[in-house]
Amino acid sequence: MHEPQTMNLCRWGKAGVLCCLMALGLFQQGCLAAAWVVAVGADSMRTSDITFRPFEESWVSSETPVSITESSSLTSLTILPVEGDADMSTRLTQILQRQTALQVVLPVTLDRENVQLPDDETGRAELAKELSRELAVDAVLFARVVGTASHPSDWGWKDEKSQRLYLYLVDRDGHLLWKDELPFTVVTGSKPPLEDSVQTSLTYHLMGHVHDLGLDDIGYLPKKIS
Repeated sequence: MHEPQTMNLCRWGKAGVLCCLMALGLFQQGCLAAAWVVAVGADSMRTSDITFRPFEESWVSSETPVSITESSSLTSLTILPVEGDADMSTRLTQILQRQTALQVVLPVTLDRENVQLPDDETGRAELAKELSRELAVDAVLFARVVGTASHPSDWGWKDEKSQRLYLYLVDRDGHLLWKDELPFTVVTGSKPPLEDSVQTSLTYHLMGHVHDLGLDDIGYLPKKIS
């Protein structure tokens, strides 16, 4: 008389155990997912970052340099060490090599860490003439980074500081072709920034600005032909 009811109870008992196991599995997966989100968030809070803002004080020469007259564009340049930011030297060099048709010649005779570059137009013009002859290039790109002292960020977990990248492109005759200012913010955590991300952001930011100014069309920073 009671056997069918007993069998039903057994079936319900097995189903209940199965449901509990499934619920436990889902709970564990949820905990793992939540733990992953927390870990990623914590890692993000520790990682340094650089945010580039719109360029300011852009200026382009209206005179056509001899190097452009003789050919359709500049064909080569040297980029000097970026005073105040060694990492920016590497970033700018990679961008010019990958994104422009220019041959980039590095001044290996200079001490890239301790070089003191001229901070006036006359000094840059004279050094550009000298280096252009020495390295057989059409132009020299000068760059320096200056900024404010770091201070705690809004949440106090990182330090941040405002910086500004100054760029000066001078041809082999000492004529200033282009100058610009790029403000950016450096947020410093316990981990270094993701360099690939910084490089991608700077490339997009700089080359978009180069296109907007027409520096590629007039031949200062000619496009790479794929």
